Amino acid sequence: MSPQDTAPPQSPRDQSGDRILAIVNYVLAFVAISNGLTLLIAAVLAYVRRDQADPWLKSHFEFQIASFWYGLIFFLVGFFTLWLLGLGLLVWLFGGIWLVVRSAVGLIRLIDGRAHDNPWGFLF
Repeated sequence: MSPQDTAPPQSPRDQSGDRILAIVNYVLAFVAISNGLTLLIAAVLAYVRRDQADPWLKSHFEFQIASFWYGLIFFLVGFFTLWLLGLGLLVWLFGGIWLVVRSAVGLIRLIDGRAHDNPWGFLF
């Protein structure tokens, strides 16, 4: 009997850990409204797991990465327009609402087991 005969059959990689990580990332995005650092943490985790995940989970990780980059743009535009009659505050408010809605839509799709059609799109 060769060693190959006694090896267990190869099974597909368990994706439950990646699914839980994607849920944690969406929760971190919700918390990012009060603490932007958590969105950075979620993006780093998404970058790390994106290449090993199933295609439908990969779309969620890419959606989270895109959310980070768009959120960073909102933050920077808001910061640099604060001096203009408080326009930056409105940009931050819009960006916060956008992030909450985007994260909620992503979390609902994740729970339903659906992928994102266009994870790099600006909208939902």
